[in-house]
Amino acid sequence: MCKLIEEMTAKLKYLDPEIYIFNAAGCHGHYLQYLIDCLSKKTPTITELPFNELGNSHNKINYSGLCKFVEATEHNEYKNLKNSKIIRIRYENEILYYERVAMNRANDANRDLKNIHNDISFLKTYNIEFYAKTKNIYNLQMDSVPKFILRDAYKMGFLDWNNQGSVVKSNKEKKWIHDHLSQNNDVYFLQVEIFFNIKNLINELKIIDKKFNLELDLDLNKISNIHAEFLKRNKIIQTHSYTNLILDAIDKFKNIDIPNLDILQEAYIYAKLEEKNDFIIMPMVENFFNTTQQIIDYIKFYPQYYKAMNPNLPTFNNIPNPFFLHRQKTK
Repeated sequence: MCKLIEEMTAKLKYLDPEIYIFNAAGCHGHYLQYLIDCLSKKTPTITELPFNELGNSHNKINYSGLCKFVEATEHNEYKNLKNSKIIRIRYENEILYYERVAMNRANDANRDLKNIHNDISFLKTYNIEFYAKTKNIYNLQMDSVPKFILRDAYKMGFLDWNNQGSVVKSNKEKKWIHDHLSQNNDVYFLQVEIFFNIKNLINELKIIDKKFNLELDLDLNKISNIHAEFLKRNKIIQTHSYTNLILDAIDKFKNIDIPNLDILQEAYIYAKLEEKNDFIIMPMVENFFNTTQQIIDYIKFYPQYYKAMNPNLPTFNNIPNPFFLHRQKTK
């Protein structure tokens, strides 16, 4: 009887959280909250899955309160935390994934990334600076634009990496954590790519379990079943490897069919190809290439008299690019 009372007491709801999860938009903070609460031996049993139709962990779950999920927009409200355990999800190693997942899945937006050019008005609230810059550079009068316009706009961002919006945002967020939370709290940075496969996820759960004394039940079958459902519903993760697959095939002069990409993936591939081929600018046409052989041929037979210093590259042979600098001044 005493043991039963002791177990029940240990599994009471938490009035104050033991862990704060500081999320980044679309980076699976709700899913991490679910995993910790579901797997911890300190908490009541959870049998239901958290996934909605889009695959986000947004279903109503009767959580114990062991973890406090903190939305990206709410971070400033918790800047005075002291003596707390904090997990901050970061994405600086996976900028393209963050760009795609934040636009498609954050707040259950479910935007079709293959066709966002048809109406870019959502950028007025999603990213007003990018919206205004794109309208100005391409002299746009309407919010329905050709696909090659939006592809080119994102390509320019990926080429100017240090000033790319999500890179700058990530650096600011890291500094904010350092300035406000790192000195007085136990902060652990968790990278979003650990959710890409079950092996990395379990390794990370082991680390935070030991660090924060979560008493997680790390049964492989249980976690694998949950994560298989997570992966099955996450279309962004399922297509995440496409860009590297294509770029690797081009590097090896290997011909493969190009899978159906979204606009951001196409822009990223263009950026990487222009970085590697200084004098070549990828075509501004509506349809993307169908095979890697077409891209290989485009680069191989690019006319010598068209080759010139690419104005989109910040540097050329590690020297500031005068064409890029001029473009920056005349924006």
